[in-house]
Amino acid sequence: MYKNLKIKIVLFIFFSALISPNAHGGSLDEIKKLFTMGRFEEARTEAVKMNTAEGYAIASESLLAQILLGEVGKLNSHSQSARSLAEKAIALDSNLYNAQLQYAISDGFVTRTTSAIKAWQKKLPKKTLIKIKNFREMYPEDALGLALEGAWHLGVIRKVGEKNSRDWFGASLSEGIHLYNMAMALSSDNTLIEVNYAMSLLAVDSNRWKSFAEKLLLNVSKRDEKDYLSKQVQLKSIQVLEVIADDKKSKIYARKFLDGKPIK
Repeated sequence: MYKNLKIKIVLFIFFSALISPNAHGGSLDEIKKLFTMGRFEEARTEAVKMNTAEGYAIASESLLAQILLGEVGKLNSHSQSARSLAEKAIALDSNLYNAQLQYAISDGFVTRTTSAIKAWQKKLPKKTLIKIKNFREMYPEDALGLALEGAWHLGVIRKVGEKNSRDWFGASLSEGIHLYNMAMALSSDNTLIEVNYAMSLLAVDSNRWKSFAEKLLLNVSKRDEKDYLSKQVQLKSIQVLEVIADDKKSKIYARKFLDGKPIK
């Protein structure tokens, strides 16, 4: 009897060792499918259960998607949570592209959702720029990295104005536009890049950039998007197109989009 029990214990230990540590959660492919379908909450929950760099990076990405689409409240708190998840991913694998990307994006959201005065007092824009530049050093030819830095310039300008942004943080309208144009040259059909570019320009000066922003948004509106996130961003771009003739309204809509708030 003792011998049979011993054999059972040995077999249990052997087969337990074959089970992956994330067997109780979804596989990476299953989690990516959840993300593609727009089931971000489920994707984040399952991704965290993986307890891997890839899992934490997707968990951060899922939460950031919800923030971008205006699906969650307490934007600053959720942005900080997304950044914490990205930091966990980096701690496990500092060379993982998606971990570094989500870290740079989430830190930008933290700065973006902080009041202008508080952000200036804590020097948050400068800290965010350092993180973006660190990402760009790791991936110098990455379109999203270029777009992130372009978004930083235009984002700071819309918050504190062109003169203050230049004097306080070294932000430049021409540099922001140049970086976004470089990003689009590398990735000409990236909906997220094009829409953020258009919204950023409208949020800075809807009258000056109306024509160019409209061209970008029209281009996006004609695409056959497959994943939920891109489809929702496309719908938001169409909402802005519907009011593009109204400078005041288009600027308000663009700023709401950039701040993670429902447009309507």
